[in-house]
Amino acid sequence: MARSPQAEQDAAESPAPPSMTEAAASVGARALGLVQTRVELAAVELAEARVRLVRSLLLVGATLACATLALMVATFGVIAWYWETSRFTVITAMAVLYAAAAVLLWQRYASLGRSAPELLSATLAALRADASQLRGKAADGSP
Repeated sequence: MARSPQAEQDAAESPAPPSMTEAAASVGARALGLVQTRVELAAVELAEARVRLVRSLLLVGATLACATLALMVATFGVIAWYWETSRFTVITAMAVLYAAAAVLLWQRYASLGRSAPELLSATLAALRADASQLRGKAADGSP
C-alpha cells in the first residue's frame, strides 16, 4: 500500500515517542515540582505561625506586666484598708483568690493547646490529596 506524499511528510514531522529514560526523567521532574510546591506551602505556613507566635508572646508579656502591677496596687490598697481590723484575714483571702485565678487560667491555657490546629495542616492535606490522586492514576493506568 503506497502512502501519499502528505502522509509521509506528516509521519516525518511527528515526534518519536519518548524513550523509557525520557519518560522517567519527565515523571521525576514533575514529582520534584510537586514536592517543591508543597515545601513552599510549608514554608509559608511556618512563617505565618512564627509571626503569630511572636505577636502573641509580645501581647502576653505586656498584658502580664500591666496585670501584675494592677493586682499589686489593688492588693496593697485592700490590705491597707483593713490593716487595723483584719489584716491577716484579708491577706489570706487575697492569696486564695489569686491561687484560684491561677488554676482557672492554667486550665484555660491547657484547653487552648488541645484545640489548636495541627501545624502544617494545609501542607499535610495537600500531600494526602496528591498521594490519593497518584494512587488513583496508578490504579487506572492513566498517565
